[in-house]
Amino acid sequence: MSLSLLNALKLPVFSNAKVIGGHNGLQKGIDSFNVMVKLPKQHDQVSRDTPNISSWLNKNQLVLTTEVVVNENLHALMEFLKQMNTAQATGLIIKAHTDTELPTLPEPLLDQTNRLNLPLIVLPNDNSIGEIMSQVLSIILNAKQVELERTITIHNKFSRLFLRGASMSDVAQTLTGFIHYPVIIVNTKFDVLGCAATAKPWIDSLTTERDWVHFIVNQPPTKNQLTYYKNEQHKKLGIYPIHSSGNLKGYFIILNIDSTVEPSLMPLEQASQIVAYESIKQAALLEGSNRLRDEFFSDFFENKFSSSEEILKKGEKYGLVNGGYYWVIACKLLSHSMHGQHSQHINSSHYEALKVDVDTYLEAVKAPFITTIKDENLIIILNSPISDQPIEKETEWIEKLTHLQDQLAACHSSWAASFGISNATEQLEGIPRAYQEAHTALKQSLNVGNKPFVVSYRVQQVPDLIRLLPYHKLSEFYVTVLKKLAYPKTPEDHDILLTLDTYLKLNCNVKETANALFLHRNTVFYKLNKCEAILNISLKDPVDLIKLRIALIIHQLLITGEKQD
Repeated sequence: MSLSLLNALKLPVFSNAKVIGGHNGLQKGIDSFNVMVKLPKQHDQVSRDTPNISSWLNKNQLVLTTEVVVNENLHALMEFLKQMNTAQATGLIIKAHTDTELPTLPEPLLDQTNRLNLPLIVLPNDNSIGEIMSQVLSIILNAKQVELERTITIHNKFSRLFLRGASMSDVAQTLTGFIHYPVIIVNTKFDVLGCAATAKPWIDSLTTERDWVHFIVNQPPTKNQLTYYKNEQHKKLGIYPIHSSGNLKGYFIILNIDSTVEPSLMPLEQASQIVAYESIKQAALLEGSNRLRDEFFSDFFENKFSSSEEILKKGEKYGLVNGGYYWVIACKLLSHSMHGQHSQHINSSHYEALKVDVDTYLEAVKAPFITTIKDENLIIILNSPISDQPIEKETEWIEKLTHLQDQLAACHSSWAASFGISNATEQLEGIPRAYQEAHTALKQSLNVGNKPFVVSYRVQQVPDLIRLLPYHKLSEFYVTVLKKLAYPKTPEDHDILLTLDTYLKLNCNVKETANALFLHRNTVFYKLNKCEAILNISLKDPVDLIKLRIALIIHQLLITGEKQD
């Protein structure tokens, strides 16, 4: 923190100094010192020995000059004061001619300093310029050294917190110790990430929370600045934004700040770096986790796993469980709002942002869900207990998705999104097929129009109808009809099942069946007769033929992992 001009005037070298203008600016800090030996004048050819000081003015710079220089040109001096104010210089000291008498300065000059809050100080000529500069610079350097040592101490303390993986509450508590005001750390959604122990009563006050949230939304704080706000209880809050790589990551909320004291921004800057680093670390971990999750579900939807055990082993950490009904929803973004303008340009970052909004909604309505991103679609997997009725539950999901659609359209990004919903599936192995159904429903409806919709998959073929039946019912029917041929254990049984399947697919034509299997017609007759004996049916009975056709469709669904015929 800079040495203030008010404190500098307490130095022995300024014992006889008198402030004659700009009293309201005495709290300004002093970071450097400069001497003006000649007033800058317009259109004046200044020699190399007397450079134009106005181009050298810096923020928090104290300027020293003499009474001789001041008396040169009042108009030039007035202009120079404006230049000092523009450069945010600290003030102007005028050395008098004599040791005892102070110069009488014009009223317009004093009015100018008061108007600009730029301190004007006159000093009797009892000290040399060198002595004045030596004492002031010595104090400035000492103050800088103290500030540097404090900066290093604060930096080391926050660095140790970061290296040992301390919580955000630890950071808030440490920051509170440095600035002596309770601190709350929140993210950009205003969720509390951590707080000092003395700030906990504020966390429990929803009224207070709404106060500063409303303030942040309507008056976003400036980067690297502490913005002040008084709530309804007339308590002063300080709000300091946390940035990382140019992006806003959250805020420090500083409580009960004394209106007459402003804490140093340096501890806030150091703490914000730690929070930003932690944010970057968490984002990297989340990005890696999201990438692994998306890769797993991409392989899962493409039927790259051989069994439910493998699916469950790899997918349980993402929320997959073996039991209940599953629905898959494919979500497509049609447009969104960018800077108040409707935009059709959609990329992966938009789907990541959409996923956050969808997750927030589904958590709020307490829906068991998993979300992932695949092929420029947001995929939602919903789960319900086996005790639920699939048809009734699907109606409930449609209502929730319709409400979600309205919520997305009303949020700040104005998402316009469409949803395609699969049929319910009772098995993990059925989820890839459900994904195809959701994708099909979405694609077919997109071809009709480009307005947001929520649409269910419609049954198109007999296998689609069969899939709507519970898994255990399909399995029971399959075994009842095909008996020991359902899961053949001998090569002969396997050949009989293959012959039956080919015979039915070729519309019960023995000659075409023999050609397809490279068998003699008599061999085909033998195998079919053997099949009739095992199953106790007649291949000439239409009812038995329908049962066999249905059983063999179920065979494709159960044995081959629900691959489409």
